[in-house]
Amino acid sequence: MIRKLFLALAGFGMLAAAPAFAASDVSNSGSVAAQQVTAVVAPVASSQTASLISGAIGGGFSGGFGGLSPSGGFGPSAPSSLNISSAGSSGPQSFLNSRDAGRAGGAGDKRFGAWMQGAYSTIDNSQAGLQMDGSVYNLVAGLDYMLSDRVVAGVAFGYESLDLTTAFNNGSTEGTGLSITPYIGFSLTNAWSADLAASYGTIDYDVVRNTNIRGSYDAERWFVSGNLNGNYGFGRLRVMPKVGVLYLEEKSDSHVDSTGATVVGSTTKLGRISAGGRVGYAFDSVMPFVKVVGEYDFEKNAPVLLGNGTFSHDDEMGAQLGVGFDFYGSNTFSGTVEAAYLSAGRTDLDVWTTSARLRVKF
Repeated sequence: MIRKLFLALAGFGMLAAAPAFAASDVSNSGSVAAQQVTAVVAPVASSQTASLISGAIGGGFSGGFGGLSPSGGFGPSAPSSLNISSAGSSGPQSFLNSRDAGRAGGAGDKRFGAWMQGAYSTIDNSQAGLQMDGSVYNLVAGLDYMLSDRVVAGVAFGYESLDLTTAFNNGSTEGTGLSITPYIGFSLTNAWSADLAASYGTIDYDVVRNTNIRGSYDAERWFVSGNLNGNYGFGRLRVMPKVGVLYLEEKSDSHVDSTGATVVGSTTKLGRISAGGRVGYAFDSVMPFVKVVGEYDFEKNAPVLLGNGTFSHDDEMGAQLGVGFDFYGSNTFSGTVEAAYLSAGRTDLDVWTTSARLRVKF
């Protein structure tokens, strides 16, 4: 009798425990799977968009060559070639930032600016129970106007495309999205500028899990970002520190999958502080640079239980490492090309990105 009672209680306990485990099992839950994909992808897409816009704003004040005036010195003049006549000067130099080689705002009577930048990122999450890999493409275009010598305002429009293979649940995730982002920048001192941006976008997702269970749902994503951008010259050497903050939320709608089951919606949050910058060396028409940016995530979703009985990683710290070059073609256009590793210090996560930006004044 006692043995039968014990077995009954044990069986009841297993039945009671099984649904709780399944609800957290990322391989079996469409909702948890969607949230984990978003937790990996949304920071990449949003931080890329925020970085592109910040670069456009900050570049408008600091100049494509770290604030070096293309006239041959440090100031807001506007000839058509770069001649660093003051390269032999000693000591740090801060300066009223040139807009000529910048990427947001005009020079002289050219107060309108248009810019476009594309970024292609590859993602590989190799954690057991959460394996996924694929790519994210971002295209952002903006139009802005110099309200004064120290204030620029504009709006950017973004397109995003996602294509992931989610091996952890024998499936895939595809998504396309559109966003709109008003922004404003301020020249605070001769060496520092600030920028603020607020973005809202929608994303359409198509997902597959367990080989043949399909579903489609919509999501809304918004973020706010702010940055302080510094710019100092030491002869031809350019030092460009940067401190920023990003907060984003993405909310996915509930949907009914191909089996008739309801997949509840989820919310993904991320708050991130970043600090670092670029160091470059200016030649006549190009400035190669290296970039190091440290990141601290002060808010994010809690780890979830994976199918193998472990929890998803909860890294709070990471870094971006990059190389690239700014170029200055004439008094009308300039740009930047960059390649970067965005996930240094993130466990089992590799994110690589390449981007290019072109700006035209008129």
